Amino acid sequence: MFRRYRIESKLRFTLFIIITFLIIISAFTIFLKPTYVSGSTEPRFDTIKVKPGDTLWNIASIYADEHTDMRAFIYDISKLNGIAGSEIIPGQELIIPLD
Repeated sequence: MFRRYRIESKLRFTLFIIITFLIIISAFTIFLKPTYVSGSTEPRFDTIKVKPGDTLWNIASIYADEHTDMRAFIYDISKLNGIAGSEIIPGQELIIPLD
């Protein structure tokens, strides 16, 4: 019923076991490895000094890209700097979010 096997070469058997073990470990590390997300999670900011004639809209248009909602970006700048309205004063320092 059961067939008995005899190890004829200990070296070949040892190499077979080592190679099989390495294949199994490699398969586990390839298929079960955790996924890593790269990138910065910290928000980035730039500090600028307001010049005469500057408005929040002008400043926002410099720092925003084409996919950014300008009104939301101006709101973020206002909220970040504690500005109640749209009044900014020349010489005032503003923190601008870059992300």
